[in-house]
Amino acid sequence: MHCKYLAKDGMCTGKYPGYACIKKHCVSYKEAQNCQFREAMGDYCRKYSRFGCVGRDSCQTLSDYLLAVAEEELA
Repeated sequence: MHCKYLAKDGMCTGKYPGYACIKKHCVSYKEAQNCQFREAMGDYCRKYSRFGCVGRDSCQTLSDYLLAVAEEELA
């Protein structure tokens, strides 16, 4: 299984300063779990019909959502 927070060098990029994917302990993962529009079985945002649920505080508007996605890609 692929972790989107795991970089090619094996470091976690989900706001955790360590190696390997910690998923449920990852800040970014926790934020996405709090989103009311997230599909229960995955990382799909029903509000904007695209993959990458970014959490309740980052999806009030489409521009907020897209900015949060962009920031996550750069992390």
